[in-house]
Amino acid sequence: MTQFGDTWGSSIVKDLIETDAPNAISWWPQTIGWQVVALIGLTLVCRRLYFAWRLYQHNQYRRDAIAWLNLLPPFEQLSAQPIYRQLPNLVRKAALGGYKRTEIATLSADEWTQWLSKQCPQAKFEDIGFTLHELAYDSALEVNTAQMTKLINQIRIWIEQHRGEYD
Repeated sequence: MTQFGDTWGSSIVKDLIETDAPNAISWWPQTIGWQVVALIGLTLVCRRLYFAWRLYQHNQYRRDAIAWLNLLPPFEQLSAQPIYRQLPNLVRKAALGGYKRTEIATLSADEWTQWLSKQCPQAKFEDIGFTLHELAYDSALEVNTAQMTKLINQIRIWIEQHRGEYD
């Protein structure tokens, strides 16, 4: 007997018999047709995740190039700016990450800047292509802050938005 007497509580639930909870319901489909649909759906999701992962790995060159650009010190604070002479190499490496080497290796000067503009119409290399080309070869080239800022911005746009051969 409990510490409470028979008069304690509601008389309606006095004779209530508690039932057992039902067994857990399985999330796995019970019929063959729905099992096939579930497996096909799971396969498609896994395939989509796999290709997304491969694209993420492939675009590592973009993330590396943008990280390098972000680490550049301000142009006007440097006296000789030797690090900025590596910008043409950065663009070339980024292009090699997204396109075939045989397509890029033969390009130089105006062909190179036209190819860059063709691959990413948002980046405008027509008026700064000479600067990009000469920056790699002419150590006496004088570039002001405005030109360098414009060049870096166009390179950043190209790296972020070009459609690679494998994208």
